[in-house]
Amino acid sequence: MTMSACTFDELKCRDGPPLNAWGLYGADDELGRLNLIDAAAVQRGCDSVKHGLAINLNLPMSFEPLNPARAPFSHEIIHRRHCNDDHVSLNTQSSTQWDGFRHYPYQNYPTEGSFTYFGGMSSDDAKDKTVTKYGIQNYARKPITSRAHLLDIPLYLERNGLPPISHFDQTTPITLNMLRGCAEDAGVKFQPGDVLLVRTGWTEAYLALSPEERRKLPERKVRASCGVSQTEDVLRWHWDNGIAAVASDTVAYECYPAPVPPSIHEVFLAGWGMPIGELFDLRELSAACTRVKQWTFLFTSMVLNIEGGIASPPNAQAIL
Repeated sequence: MTMSACTFDELKCRDGPPLNAWGLYGADDELGRLNLIDAAAVQRGCDSVKHGLAINLNLPMSFEPLNPARAPFSHEIIHRRHCNDDHVSLNTQSSTQWDGFRHYPYQNYPTEGSFTYFGGMSSDDAKDKTVTKYGIQNYARKPITSRAHLLDIPLYLERNGLPPISHFDQTTPITLNMLRGCAEDAGVKFQPGDVLLVRTGWTEAYLALSPEERRKLPERKVRASCGVSQTEDVLRWHWDNGIAAVASDTVAYECYPAPVPPSIHEVFLAGWGMPIGELFDLRELSAACTRVKQWTFLFTSMVLNIEGGIASPPNAQAIL
C-alpha cells in the first residue's frame, strides 16, 4: 500500500496511535511523506521558476532561542597563525530549523507516560546517538527539494477585510477556511509531493517587540503562539493534498498548545513522517511573491548530514 492509496478515513481505522501511516512504504522505510517527492514534483518546481529570483529563507543562526532550556548559539574564531577557523556550537532547535522524525513522539502511547516515535521507535532508541534510524540524515539522503507554495495569511486577511491573527497566543488559529481561501486567492493548486509554507507574520511581530518584551516571552506560564488550527479537517486537508513537508515563520507550525491530542507535531512527525519547519524567514519571499504575483516556486533545502540527528538548520531557499 502506498500513501496515495490510503485514504484519510482508512488512516483513522489503522492499528496503533491515532492517524499513523507507519509502514505504508514498507517496514524499513525512513522517508515517510518525503517519498511523495518524485522526479515529477521536482520538475514542477523547476518549471515554476519564471523570474530568476533566489530568496533566502533562513534567519541568522544567532536568532534568539525562545526556550531558556536550550543553550544559545555560540561562535568562536580560532586563529592558527597562517589562517582562521570557526568553531560553532548550536542547539538545532534554535533559529530556522527542520524537525526530524526523532524530535517529537506520540505522547502517552501505548500507555500513560510513554512516548513512541515514527515507525514505533521507542524513546530509548530515539535518544540513543548510536542508533541512526529515522535520523535527520534522511533529509539529506532525500533532499527536501520540490515545488512549493506560500500561503500568505496576513496578506489574505488584509485583502479580504478580515481581522488579523494574534501572534503570541493560540486564540486565533489559522482555520481550514483561511488555508483554502488563501490558496484560492493565490491560484495555488496542490499536487502530491508539494511543500507548503505558511506565513503568519510572527517574525515581524517578534522583531517589533522591545528587548524587554522579548525577554519576557519565554517566561510566560504557557509559551503560546499562533499557527495552523489543530483540527481533524485541517489534518485531512494536508493528507488529501499530498503535501510532503510543511514550514512556517512561527515557533511551531500549529497553534500552540494543542487544545486536544493528538497534536499536529504528533501526527506529522511521529505519525506520517512529515518534516515540520519552524522559524523560517518568509519576509523577503512574501514581498517578492506579492510583487511578481506568483506564490508557487522551486524550493530547495539541504540539511546537515548528521547520522541519527534530531533536527537541522534547513539551508533553504525559494527560487521564483
